[in-house]
Amino acid sequence: MASRKNRSGKTNGRRAKTPPSALVLRWRALLAWIHDHRWHSAVAGFLLLFAGGLVGGYWIAGRLGGPDRDKIVGEPPSPPRQTYARIEDIPGLPRYTESEPGQPSATVEEKPRTRQVAAAATTEQGWRRNALPFRDLAGKPLIAIVIDDVGLDRPHSKRAWELPGPLTMSFLPYAKDVREQAKAARARGQELMLHLPMEPGGRADPGLGALLVSLSDAELKQRVTAALDSFDGYVGINNHMGSRFTAFRPGMETVLRQLKGRGLLFLDSRTTPQSVGDQLAQELGVPSVARNVFLDDDESIGAVRRQLAETEAVARRQGFAVAIGHPHEATIQALADWLPTVAAKGFVLAPLSAVLRKRNGWD
Repeated sequence: MASRKNRSGKTNGRRAKTPPSALVLRWRALLAWIHDHRWHSAVAGFLLLFAGGLVGGYWIAGRLGGPDRDKIVGEPPSPPRQTYARIEDIPGLPRYTESEPGQPSATVEEKPRTRQVAAAATTEQGWRRNALPFRDLAGKPLIAIVIDDVGLDRPHSKRAWELPGPLTMSFLPYAKDVREQAKAARARGQELMLHLPMEPGGRADPGLGALLVSLSDAELKQRVTAALDSFDGYVGINNHMGSRFTAFRPGMETVLRQLKGRGLLFLDSRTTPQSVGDQLAQELGVPSVARNVFLDDDESIGAVRRQLAETEAVARRQGFAVAIGHPHEATIQALADWLPTVAAKGFVLAPLSAVLRKRNGWD
């Protein structure tokens, strides 16, 4: 075909077009697909961005958490974790004691009681059924050592019930695995008690399910029942703290009537001189006994040893003594040294139920 000439006389020849490359064709096809599928494209793009961010985040976290983390972040290295040889060395650990802060507990003595018939004349007694066998009620003075707050500090509690007995272990109802711990203590020949939390006069926390003077009678009954059902095999209860509650006659009557229904005894820890527990128990026909000495208001080993000597003096004067201690390091060590000497000093180590029988003149 002949070339056309333009007005200037020059030949107007056409250049052949170069076909697009395969890459350009694919790019154009992709753009066309994106244009036709705009929503699908947006979703796919978002998912790609999300996946990329996730992978990148893990990569950055791995770099920052590696061996050179402190150098990357610029923070000083963490101090080595502190370890403690004894539980008493841990700072801030709450101390469980029966006495109110700043109020030392006095030694309490009493005159020999005339034979009580009312409490002993009831039907099958739960406290007798669960009591440790004990026959030596006449002659030598009896000493009952009651260890309160058992079950919380399990290593120290175990050391306490592995001391030579018979001793009386009073378990807190909210202690972890309280049933298993109580069985282990009973298997070691120790008598069992339930340590019932009650409202103190100060700000100390008596623990879960504590009996409070502000509770209704129905709520008190429910809390007492829950505590009594926490484990079994015990002879009775004593109060954990409770300086305010044990002076509250209506609440104590509710508690003691539930004990009477189950044939259990009551040990008045006497955390306050205003406690009505022991006297009210006698009026209601509930077997009762009262604390004479606290061993470890002062947790030094020298103080505990002095209180053990005081316990001996009380036992000589009235024929029996009830001393309450706790599973503290000093208390356990002092008892470990003192227990082997009891018989040589003319005393008989006894479970609490035996002292109850001697105090009340029961066989």
